[in-house]
Amino acid sequence: MKRVLSLAAIEIFVWLVLLLVTFSISKGAIEISFGSATLPERVATQTARLLTSGLLILLWLVAWKKVADLYLCRMLSRHAASA
Repeated sequence: MKRVLSLAAIEIFVWLVLLLVTFSISKGAIEISFGSATLPERVATQTARLLTSGLLILLWLVAWKKVADLYLCRMLSRHAASA
C-alpha cells in the first residue's frame, strides 16, 4: 500500500507541475512580443517564445526525473535492506 501511495504522490506532483508549466507557457511565453512589423521582429518573437517554452518543458522533465530517481533509489535501498 505504501508503494501505491508513493507512486500516486509522484503522479500527482508530475501532473500539477505539468499544469503549472502549461499555464506558464500559455500566459507567459505566448505573451512575449518584440513586434510584428518586420520579419526580424517576428523571427525574434517566435524564437523567444520557442526557447522559453522549451526551457519550461525541460525544467518539468528534469523535475520529473529527479522525483522518479529519488523514488527508485529509496525503493532499491529498502529492498536491499530487507533481502
